[in-house]
Amino acid sequence: MKKIFFFMLYLCTALSCLAQEPITIGKKYTLSSSILQEKREFWVYLPPDYNHPDFAPARYPVVYLLDGDANFHSFTGLQEILSKGPYASIPQMIIVGILNTDRTRDLTPTASGRKAYYDKKSTLYQQSGGNSQFIAFLQQELRPYIDSAYRTSGYNILNGHSFGGLTAANILLHHTRLFNAYIIIDPSLWWDEQLMLRQGDSILPKKNFSGTSIYVAMAHKEIVSQDTATDHPTAIRAFEQQLQRIQPPGLRWKFRYYPEDDHGTVPLPAEFDGLKFIYSGHQVHVKQATADPSLITRHYDTLSARLGFPCKPAEHYLNWLGNYCIRIGKIDNAITIFEMAVRYYPQSGHARSSLSAAISKRKGG
Repeated sequence: MKKIFFFMLYLCTALSCLAQEPITIGKKYTLSSSILQEKREFWVYLPPDYNHPDFAPARYPVVYLLDGDANFHSFTGLQEILSKGPYASIPQMIIVGILNTDRTRDLTPTASGRKAYYDKKSTLYQQSGGNSQFIAFLQQELRPYIDSAYRTSGYNILNGHSFGGLTAANILLHHTRLFNAYIIIDPSLWWDEQLMLRQGDSILPKKNFSGTSIYVAMAHKEIVSQDTATDHPTAIRAFEQQLQRIQPPGLRWKFRYYPEDDHGTVPLPAEFDGLKFIYSGHQVHVKQATADPSLITRHYDTLSARLGFPCKPAEHYLNWLGNYCIRIGKIDNAITIFEMAVRYYPQSGHARSSLSAAISKRKGG
């Protein structure tokens, strides 16, 4: 009888373990595109505070990932790590991963193939040149849908690797304001006899790029006997030299070479570094902020000027900092921080109650 009892107890425990809630990082959606004449799938990640019961509904920057199915999981993980806690390097963000149907068609600007290294009689990338229609889909269909369905702030980042980097460069030159910042990873700028570089020579000196940030990453390419082509790294270096030579008006940019990463591994470190570059200066030192809360406002004013876009501290950050001030006995500074939270988030009942509790504590209540 005891054996049966313990067996049933074990079985119930095992079944209860199996019945736990799944870990979910996003949802899948489909949008019927009249521009592309097909259904397009995209994945959406919402940050931890998006539906937080304690904080007021806030608006968030959006990152659009080309080749979304390839890097959605890793990018959302990077975003959570970098935006977590009082020492966050970036804000929490909405992430939209755009899946491919015909990658070469959508992510190349012209109908231009190249000979295969393994067979000079074969032409690669024959179904190319649909980039303009894909960009129209982003601009006229996907972006408006995301902005209407979610609480977006209006600050948008495009992340593209390889052909996706080529697309990012094309949008940067011809549809600059479609995105505020670009992470361009090992881009295929060799395409069509370096078309983007040739166009950049005339566009980059004349266009006003104020409020635009770009991070360009270049991977290491090992030359092997089966593939001796060097046009890929050559074109990326030429882009770096072009930016250095022209210094496009208002453009904030950084270039980095990754000698330890190849074309396949470079997206992960480049995305990490790219996000930190775009939001460099986001982090406020906790000890300085608790000593002088006015530093927070000045800090975010500086960040806003750098990005060309209004930024403010997250409510969860102000909540943590105010409570930390209470724990270390700086009640007056806690009140100042909670007043800041009420000012930034007037709809937040949590901020008002925290302010009231701090005032009561100062009075000895």
